[in-house]
Amino acid sequence: MALSFAEALHSDLNRMLFISEAERKAPRRKPKRVGQKPAYGTLYALRNVRMAIREAALRQVQVVMTYTKTTDGTTNKYIVEPYSYRYRRLRAGLRKLLFAFDVEDGHIKGFVIGGIKKVALTDKRFRARWPVEIA
Repeated sequence: MALSFAEALHSDLNRMLFISEAERKAPRRKPKRVGQKPAYGTLYALRNVRMAIREAALRQVQVVMTYTKTTDGTTNKYIVEPYSYRYRRLRAGLRKLLFAFDVEDGHIKGFVIGGIKKVALTDKRFRARWPVEIA
């Protein structure tokens, strides 16, 4: 048997109330971040760091880099002359390190590649003290 208009209207209103009540009680999800990429840590950013270091080694120019130490988490700027990449076993495991001559301290230092945040080439050239192995 067909419903009357008033009965159909009343049942539709009840459905709408049920749907709105269910939507209100439903758990909310956080919106996804679409199209936003972090400034550091992506493969493209790491590739740019390595490419900038490679370019500096080929042109034999000094590099200013921002580096976060893995031991205590402090961030410092260094002016270095890049020489080679080497793998070393550290407490955290096998890591790829950049070995470069620190101009301010006057000796070779090792920098974990993952800790290098920014790299900027300078115009100041250096005379290689040892063979440059980065090519």
